[in-house]
Formats: sequence, C-alpha cells, structure tokens
Amino acid sequence: MAALIERSDQLVSLTDLTRRGSGIFDKVASAKNDRLVVLRKAEPIAVVLNIASFEAMLNEMEQLRTEVMALHRMGGSSNDRITHSELQQSLGF
Repeated sequence: MAALIERSDQLVSLTDLTRRGSGIFDKVASAKNDRLVVLRKAEPIAVVLNIASFEAMLNEMEQLRTEVMALHRMGGSSNDRITHSELQQSLGF
C-alpha cells in the first residue's frame, strides 16, 4: 500500500467519501490531490484518480506495450533479422 500513498491527505475513508463526496471529488478534479485511496476498515478498496493522472497512466501503459512488442519482435531467431543495408536494398535505396 505504501506505493499508493505519498501523503496522508491522499487517504479517505469510505464514510468520509459518502458524507463529503462532492468536496472530495472537487479536490481530485482540481488536481490538489492527483489521487485518493479509499479505505474501508483501514484497508484500501479503491483509488480515485483525476483525469490527467489517469490519461498519463494510460499513455505510459501504451508506451510500455509498444516497447514490449518491439522487444518481442527483435527477439526472433537470427534468421529473421536483416542488416540495415539489406533493408535498404530490399526497399530499393
């Protein structure tokens, strides 16, 4: 859970969220808190992210997927690989 929480103001109990929901969501939306960890009986049950943080996370995941696919493709047998000059020649350069 330590990775979820950088500051104590990122924690909110489910009871507080229910009682003060609008104000809590306003803080997240205005980026005062980039995320909140919702607790029930002192256990994390959910994370609320603002849109910018969520989009940044999605972008990073997409970049990582692309890198993994590229590494996977590069990891083929040596018979699957061609040199730069062979590529140029096959493309007519």
